[in-house]
Amino acid sequence: MDPVEALVSFVAELRYEDLPPATVAAVKAQLADALACALAGSAAPLTPEIVARHVQWGGAPEATVLGYGHRLPAPTAAWLNAAMIHAHDFDDSHRASNQHIYVTLLPTALATAESLDEPIAGREFITALVGAAELQIRLGLSVLPHMHVGWLPTAVFGGLGAAAVSGKLLGLPAEGIAHAVGLAYTQAQGNRQGLLEGTIAKRLTPAFSARAGVHAAALAEIGVTGPRALMTGAFGLHALFGGGKGDAAILTAGLGERFAVNDIALKPYPCCRAAHRPIDMALKAKAQLQPFDPATLAAVDVWLHPRAHALIGQPFRMRQNPQVDAQFSAQWTVAFALLHGPPGLADFAPEAVRAATDVQRLAERIRVRRLPDAAPGTHERLTLRLQDGRQAAITHTDIKGEPSLPLTRSERKKKFLACAAYAHHPLDANAAENIFDALECVEEHEDICPLSANLAPHSPDVGSR
Repeated sequence: MDPVEALVSFVAELRYEDLPPATVAAVKAQLADALACALAGSAAPLTPEIVARHVQWGGAPEATVLGYGHRLPAPTAAWLNAAMIHAHDFDDSHRASNQHIYVTLLPTALATAESLDEPIAGREFITALVGAAELQIRLGLSVLPHMHVGWLPTAVFGGLGAAAVSGKLLGLPAEGIAHAVGLAYTQAQGNRQGLLEGTIAKRLTPAFSARAGVHAAALAEIGVTGPRALMTGAFGLHALFGGGKGDAAILTAGLGERFAVNDIALKPYPCCRAAHRPIDMALKAKAQLQPFDPATLAAVDVWLHPRAHALIGQPFRMRQNPQVDAQFSAQWTVAFALLHGPPGLADFAPEAVRAATDVQRLAERIRVRRLPDAAPGTHERLTLRLQDGRQAAITHTDIKGEPSLPLTRSERKKKFLACAAYAHHPLDANAAENIFDALECVEEHEDICPLSANLAPHSPDVGSR
């Protein structure tokens, strides 16, 4: 039996009663965070036009487009909602597997739930998310050390997790979920070329995996079969994405003893996760050297882990999408933090990046270096020297938002309200606060589906049908 089968059986058999309170609490915080990111993403560049094009194509009114209110086919709604969640790179991250998790799982789960003729209780919804996340993360962990850096793990494994969460909510048995996951593997995709070129495609890539998950589970429900030897097959994950290498033992080691969702981090800044540690180091150096005048900076050096350097270590360049250029630049994000403090959503807007000439000038002077290896205990660092001779040397281990240094409830709520206010259709502050509070007891909801409607205007204004 292929090792993935054990994971699929785990997803099929998992029950809410199996989940520790800490795991349920983690999922509720992550769910609220992903919905916040979707609201902010509804106002991202080109999102209104992308939504309008899909509304023009139309289709069965099965699921809600978050922040807009249109009802479209479940695969389409999942695609659009995933694109919005990822639009500002503000969504969660799982550091060990190098994945965003809810960008594929949540849109797929919402679209599937809304497409059904019966209610999906909050407890069922949470359970499906936990099980699918376990599958997605463990598959990633088993292959990641051997993957070419050009593959995007979120997209490669996200479609498999999306198929699992959809299959679980559809009530498929283990065999049906296995076929769904196999059908999603048939559609596996995701590379970083769009990121390297700074294109809009970068933030759309996980959306294709969310759509694939909905589609795969719906096909499995009517009896379509998919490949089953996803790990051991001649063309399975290890062979194709791991160069023939992988660790199958990771798939089942301690399964059910501790849940992977407990290790998901939430972001305080809307940019690449690799940039968060440099931002925090810059802010700490700045705080140490008060009084601090950026005009007196003599030198700033940043040393990055090899994987982080591959993502954000290149010299800052303004290309066709300044938002992505800034989000994936250690030079730009460190320069902004030193000049203006923690960056927010508006600071990465294309027009704001273009206008921030002071940030661009300072970014050119920041030297970003690659640490020679990724050995355990190798920590990223930043050194800063002023013209008067004062200097700071910062080594950062924890990253704000990781389970080891979590966002507080107040910080999570502040992020939710900021995203709601930034939306294409901004939510009233009181309404946003009520939604955030309601999400803290989502396990008590008898039906999860009204949640999507609460995040949308009452009268869609783009291409309504």
